[in-house]
Amino acid sequence: MNYARFLLLAFAAAAPLLAQPSVDQILEKYTQALGGRAAYEKVTTRAMKGTVEIPDDNVTGKAQVWAKAPGSYRLTMDIPGYGVVETVMDGDNGWEKNPDSGMHAMSKTDLAIAQRDHSFHREVRLKELYPKMEVAAPDKVNGRPAYVIEATPASGPAEKFYFDADTGLLVKQDFERITLEDGIVQYEFLYKDYRDVDGLKFASTIEQHSPDNTMIFKFAEIKTNAALEETAFAKPEK
Repeated sequence: MNYARFLLLAFAAAAPLLAQPSVDQILEKYTQALGGRAAYEKVTTRAMKGTVEIPDDNVTGKAQVWAKAPGSYRLTMDIPGYGVVETVMDGDNGWEKNPDSGMHAMSKTDLAIAQRDHSFHREVRLKELYPKMEVAAPDKVNGRPAYVIEATPASGPAEKFYFDADTGLLVKQDFERITLEDGIVQYEFLYKDYRDVDGLKFASTIEQHSPDNTMIFKFAEIKTNAALEETAFAKPEK
């Protein structure tokens, strides 16, 4: 064996592993990568426009998101050949609408999940939304090293958040949801193409994968502190 290579291998074997960062260190790096907590919390509304792709059906539709602090949210999708799909939350009220089942109010369980998922400043308040957090084994996402946090909300199963080890940004989220139709469903969200908007970072591409389908949101327009209509979070029409 080459003597220099032998020394290199011996040194690598004897060298201690790099220390795994703590939950607080991972979250702080994420917060700073986004633009800092103070700057992030100065934003009180957000408007996003783009497309939603459904590869299994070879369909691309329009997608629009409106959001307002502390917990108002509206996602509207207009899918060719299917129709308009809406998810709306305004504080303690939430509704869903689609061409198959029409408009209906969210169940208490679904509303609680929506309130956590769409809390406006969620990205910089993860520890408040997930009281129990611990660092899991590191992993790779798209070939890049990632630190992993296993986060458990006040109610419901644990979720996993993957943060790029270099940039600190959230790149993946794994979680499960329970539905009446399918029971336990596993989801994987991928966050890509972060874009600078008024000094803050936002993922402009979000891939949502489940066993049944995949939806890829691509937002060409992201505005912060945008003026929203008074009826932005009104109950959908039947």
